Amino acid sequence: MTTRVDSWIWGIRLTKTRSAAGAACRAGHVQINGVTAKPATPVSVGDEVRVRLHGRERIVEVAKLISKRASAPVAADCYIDHSPPPPPREVVAAIPRRDPGAGRPTKRERRQMDRLRGGLLPILAVLALALSGCGIVGGSSHDTTTAENTPKAGTGPEFERCGGLTLDDVSKATGFPGLKQYVDNPSACEWRAGDYRQGAVVSWNWYRGSPIGRERGNEQLTRDSTTDFEMDGEHGFLAQHEEVCEIGIQFEADFIELSGRYDTRDANQTLEHTCDAMKDLTHKTLESVK
Repeated sequence: MTTRVDSWIWGIRLTKTRSAAGAACRAGHVQINGVTAKPATPVSVGDEVRVRLHGRERIVEVAKLISKRASAPVAADCYIDHSPPPPPREVVAAIPRRDPGAGRPTKRERRQMDRLRGGLLPILAVLALALSGCGIVGGSSHDTTTAENTPKAGTGPEFERCGGLTLDDVSKATGFPGLKQYVDNPSACEWRAGDYRQGAVVSWNWYRGSPIGRERGNEQLTRDSTTDFEMDGEHGFLAQHEEVCEIGIQFEADFIELSGRYDTRDANQTLEHTCDAMKDLTHKTLESVK
């Protein structure tokens, strides 16, 4: 038994109106089991639903299905809240701004900033207080050094569409059956197979003017393992979590990220194999710009 995700998040009172719930889905702010959801995407008991609203990410587990708005006590029985606590007001007020010349943030970068507000800011606030106590922050020499060492956006290589990867490349590397390409634009590509919520997924993303440190910080908070990674002389990270493997490679203030999720219902697939496939696809992407 299932119900539409827009009806469900409105019913449990995460949004004030159903139209706002639908708008959040269409804007890419709603995920079901780690996959971006459309308004009509079905949810079932046990699914994890993530909703980004007003700079905060809500993470809830479906306990009961509901399709109409209910009172607060009834709504509270329909989900298990795994959301991190909201950051203090003074931390929200200190949100860092984008580097000059980086341009307007892309939709993906806005999603990253939402996650940053919800997870990394308390850590950054503590670090800022510690540094200010040591007299490091606020000095003119610090400001000069920071300006000189600030990575420049757009200084990385010019990647081909999808990093030069084709459906055949992705299918051969992963061995995921039935893959089809659903997203194809200059900065993001996605190949999926089977069930929208549980099937295999591979994605390639190119972020310009978005330092990799922010993404790595988010991975360290949300993944089982995040380690340093190097390929073909380029540095980045490798993150693993359950059936997901992600690789990020840095080019000053630009970076690329390849992510793979295998279908847990396929006994032939493992996390180790998925990570090997992501390494192979990362190598192909890097080779395409040499």
